[in-house]
Amino acid sequence: MSDARAEGSQFPPRVYLLVGVVSALAAFLVFIEWQMPSSQPKGFWNALAAFAFLSIVSDSLFFKIPIAKANASLAFIPLQATVALFAPPWPMFIGGFTALVVDTLIRKKATIRVVFNTAQYMLAVGVAGLVYRALGGTVGLENFSFLFIPFVALVVTFFLVNHGSVALAVAFSSGVSVREAWGRVGGRALVNDLFSSTLAILLVFLYVKLQLPGIAILVFPLFLVRQLYQMNLQLQEELEEKLELMVKAMEARDPYTSGHSRRVAEYALSIGRELKLSADALDGIKRAALLHDVGKIYEEFAPLLRKDGRLTPEERVVMRTHVVRSAELVATAAKLRGSVEAMIRHHHENFDGSGYPDGIAGEQIPIGARIIMVADTLDAMTSDRPYRRAMTFERAVEELHEYAGSQFDPKLVQLVTNSGSIRRLLGGPGPAELATPTARPSWARALRAKREPATEALPPELV
Repeated sequence: MSDARAEGSQFPPRVYLLVGVVSALAAFLVFIEWQMPSSQPKGFWNALAAFAFLSIVSDSLFFKIPIAKANASLAFIPLQATVALFAPPWPMFIGGFTALVVDTLIRKKATIRVVFNTAQYMLAVGVAGLVYRALGGTVGLENFSFLFIPFVALVVTFFLVNHGSVALAVAFSSGVSVREAWGRVGGRALVNDLFSSTLAILLVFLYVKLQLPGIAILVFPLFLVRQLYQMNLQLQEELEEKLELMVKAMEARDPYTSGHSRRVAEYALSIGRELKLSADALDGIKRAALLHDVGKIYEEFAPLLRKDGRLTPEERVVMRTHVVRSAELVATAAKLRGSVEAMIRHHHENFDGSGYPDGIAGEQIPIGARIIMVADTLDAMTSDRPYRRAMTFERAVEELHEYAGSQFDPKLVQLVTNSGSIRRLLGGPGPAELATPTARPSWARALRAKREPATEALPPELV
């Protein structure tokens, strides 16, 4: 189960609007679902207390989602079970009470986060219960009749509301697209979440048959599932750390390009976000950008990287092989084969087909490779080198426009020109201050007189 717990106290107005809408919907659902019989079945209050306690404990054992410092937990398992055990609005009360206690007393979160998480927990449980009962799902503490379609609808509805509301909160507060936020909040773990929700069925069955001992039986499986989620996140973190180590090892060969790969990854990620790509696509682009020059770690490139003068034609041929060597090296890691490998191999393909190593053109070039080429060139042009000073941002944009359609994807060039995030990263002026050139800029001619930059992959036309 996901919740929004980003740090900081300032939020855009739309975040407050979202909190208000979610809270209003939760309150309305309580109103229309209100059913308070004069007497409750035997053991009702014990069951209510037991599931409230189990939900609070499950929510307290959270694990972090690497976006906007949000968290997730296994509280969805006992909360989904309450829908089949308690008549409305009791499941909503348990969900709201869980978020209120955990956020207020355990995590000590700001009021707006407490209100939002309380409301979205209640809304997710309430809407899921409404769908479950509408499709014929049974409710009761004494008997349990499992029906496949109502239960599946319960689970799917629960996650759509829970993950969807949190994704909106993350997108509104952090500036990423809703698509990316959804992918990071729940998209990747959705299959695991759906599978883990089968424990809710078991929990209901065990409680109906055994009462409190039934809950105790399920504590260990819940702990194991939680550990599996945690291990999966740790594996992702370890992969990112290994990528950083590979980049540092490569850049140790050439102090002049120190930080280059990380900057290219940052620019490429920003461009990808402007295109509103999915979280998986963005992660692939980031990894490919970090490792786009990793093949230069091979000894055959060492003398070329250290050479003071211009490369000979033979040396330039050798240097061009770094894209293939990089792709081959990356392909040794199973998680990086396929799209990441392809982006690295093709990040020097020109849009008109005149690039290398395969001479493909246009849409045949993976979008990630086209993005990395633009990001790589931006960093090369706007960074100081021992043989030249850095270009200004506006001059770099002029160069991109000069070769749009021949070397660069013209849509990406226009995107960079209009991108506020790219301008902020590079410290450039606003788009109104930039003018698309009508003639070849003098910088391009000046670069032709310089030695070939052995440490960077500047566009062939610009060296």
